[in-house]
Amino acid sequence: MTTWVLLRGLMRDQRHWHGFDQRLRLKGLRVLTPDLPGNGRLTHIKSPLNIADYAAAVWQQIDEYCCETEPLYLLGLSMGGMLAMEMARQRPWQIKQVFILNSSAANLSPWYQRFNLINALKAVFLRKKGKDLNPIESTIVRLTSFRHCNDRHLIVHWSQLRKTSCPSLSNTWRQLWAAFIYQCPSTLFVPVSILCGDRDALVSIESSRALARHFQTALIVLAYCGHDAAIDVPAKLTHYLLALAPSVALPKSTLLAETSINNVHILDEELRQKETGLLAWDKKALSNVECE
Repeated sequence: MTTWVLLRGLMRDQRHWHGFDQRLRLKGLRVLTPDLPGNGRLTHIKSPLNIADYAAAVWQQIDEYCCETEPLYLLGLSMGGMLAMEMARQRPWQIKQVFILNSSAANLSPWYQRFNLINALKAVFLRKKGKDLNPIESTIVRLTSFRHCNDRHLIVHWSQLRKTSCPSLSNTWRQLWAAFIYQCPSTLFVPVSILCGDRDALVSIESSRALARHFQTALIVLAYCGHDAAIDVPAKLTHYLLALAPSVALPKSTLLAETSINNVHILDEELRQKETGLLAWDKKALSNVECE
């Protein structure tokens, strides 16, 4: 069985996939959502200062569930994209394909394209406020989501998660430094797909264009999508992933898409969207592709 590994980024953990992992499982796929050292279940561990050490730590978690001969698909969001690239560099024989989403590299893009400081400061002041809304989580949602920047339900949920566990200030700075200095490898010996949101307020689309040029592949742009594509366009993202990984065989029982996920808040536009229309792959769906 082919396994999908979902990799989150700075200060985030497996809980912040917000049901996207469950969406893939409902398609009949095996999904792993490891936490980075210092995040989620691993908040007691000191975060490394370089991406290579994060990759080694994630491989240790994966090895508990998978043998080395089992092929893996990697999906990395933001800093998770850097982690995916490094994991593919360390064990290319175990990777079937890498999907890099709204990510960047220091050797390809200037810092101001990798982290929009002005938009980050704006998010602090424009965030949704309330007694039950954690200001940090409210700022993160404002900055990383285009469609749900004021989604009170989402912010409340993430505020509650923060009360349970959150990275320490020192680990946050260590993760920032690791992402800041990361340089992607000159080449990867596995297929690479680059995706980005056209409304990403945190990481410039130019960073994704630089990655696409570097790996000599097309850039797939997700329309009306912010930095956190798993929140903004989960159905569309799922469609692209499965379309770009044609060797993935879905069980017949999943050919009719689920329209609800137990214990997960389904965002409004997802309730209105007919996912069955996305199951039939059509080349027209790649109309929003940039070829460098």
